[in-house]
Amino acid sequence: MRLACLLMAIMLLAACGDTGNEADDAKSAQRLLPNLVDFSASDIDATVDGAFAAVGGAALMGGQFGLTAVIAKAEQILQCFQDRGALAARYYQQSDTSLTSPRVGASLVINQSRVNQELVNCALGGQEDESSAQTFSIEPCASAGTFAYEGDTISYVYVGSHPDVCDVFQLHFDNLAETPTPTSE
Repeated sequence: MRLACLLMAIMLLAACGDTGNEADDAKSAQRLLPNLVDFSASDIDATVDGAFAAVGGAALMGGQFGLTAVIAKAEQILQCFQDRGALAARYYQQSDTSLTSPRVGASLVINQSRVNQELVNCALGGQEDESSAQTFSIEPCASAGTFAYEGDTISYVYVGSHPDVCDVFQLHFDNLAETPTPTSE
């Protein structure tokens, strides 16, 4: 029993080492997000941080200290994964604001290999307009898939307000993929 505990402790300590993964290196999830021409893009990180802060603040004000701790830990783990290039999300909005139905979308990329590499580190502390109802129309689209990229398994999810937004997202991921395998449409 002591040997098993000792081996488990050694494995956990070894797993907590610096993996060298960063958000700006070549295989990070952030580098694999699409860049759309004529669209402004913003990372969803700030929105998620704001949501965690609002929910955590409400829990704290309500005296729910256990929930506050869980929310803080979840935000810390998510931030750690983002900092290590394991996941990234971005919101896109068409730059032409004169349209009555602007094209928007969001994309999420998960580098599953990095999630697996960083799981222990992150879990243990993260070492680290003028539109009218008659003219406003959207044609929502969404898809997800998985592909191999330079030896890593990459998953992606995207949504868009119009099919042409989703077509651009899919083209980007198809260009990155050795053999794309969409999981839904």
